[in-house]
Amino acid sequence: MEGVLRDLLREKAVSLRNHEFANNTHGFTSMGVAASIPDLEIHSNGVSIWHAPAGILPITRSEIIRFGMDAPSGFNLILSERPVQSDCHLVDSFNFQILGPEEISLWIGRAVLSGDLIATAREEESHENFEQISHIPANEGTLVLKPLIEIKSWTTQRGMDGFSFSPLLLAARLWIVLGDLQGPNGESESGKWTILEDPWSQIIVLLDDVEKLQRAPVLRTIEPQSDNWLTEDRLNEELAKIIEQRRRGNSGEISLSGSVRSMLLQKWSLNFVRANISHVKILIPGWTIHLETEKILHGRNGRLYDV
Repeated sequence: MEGVLRDLLREKAVSLRNHEFANNTHGFTSMGVAASIPDLEIHSNGVSIWHAPAGILPITRSEIIRFGMDAPSGFNLILSERPVQSDCHLVDSFNFQILGPEEISLWIGRAVLSGDLIATAREEESHENFEQISHIPANEGTLVLKPLIEIKSWTTQRGMDGFSFSPLLLAARLWIVLGDLQGPNGESESGKWTILEDPWSQIIVLLDDVEKLQRAPVLRTIEPQSDNWLTEDRLNEELAKIIEQRRRGNSGEISLSGSVRSMLLQKWSLNFVRANISHVKILIPGWTIHLETEKILHGRNGRLYDV
């Protein structure tokens, strides 16, 4: 994004020079100094421009105050990809203006519509899917499921807009089963199944939609209570139920017209003797809701759990 912003400033005839006295501070990178930025109606005699890269947590008032203590004199413009808390704009200890993600998006959008910038479609990144999960070494990072709820909608629907929240990750397991389904007459059919064990919801479900997963961000991760994980016997029992299939089969009875008179449901079960069962750690997105006592909001089922 910083490169896009530099291109946009260049197209708007804003030349940047290095600020010899400006040092990068935590969370803010110096992009340089401009004489003015007419497109944003900034006509100060010298504008120090800063970039705040994307992040999960918003920029807070205290963070802006700390930044202002080290900021150079004169006018400072902060271009932030991180959300900005409203009280940041009330800081008056130094001369600055901050543009949040929505304002930057509008600025870039106008430049695209006017032809100053050309938008191109980015090639979709190749993420490992379920067929590759069993081959991922543990030191290559843990994968995370996609959330099924939107935090702001969830809090609004429950009248909890005033409560703060922070993202976290919940530990779970993804089981990979390689084996054969055994038919009633000795038939054998190989297969592969990926199954989520969610110890928070205490459910185990088949994931059969080839969901693309991403690397988990660096966030606080919470483990469930040890007795929430399935025991080996219970796991095998649940896996057998999920993988088992009921298929239609002919009864073998033929009517005078030559058509099959009835159909039977035949059970195809996993051959556990020959099955290869393994698991990898997977993470579920969630949030800590800061109520009178902290609660964990599950990002898939929308339920609250005790910390």
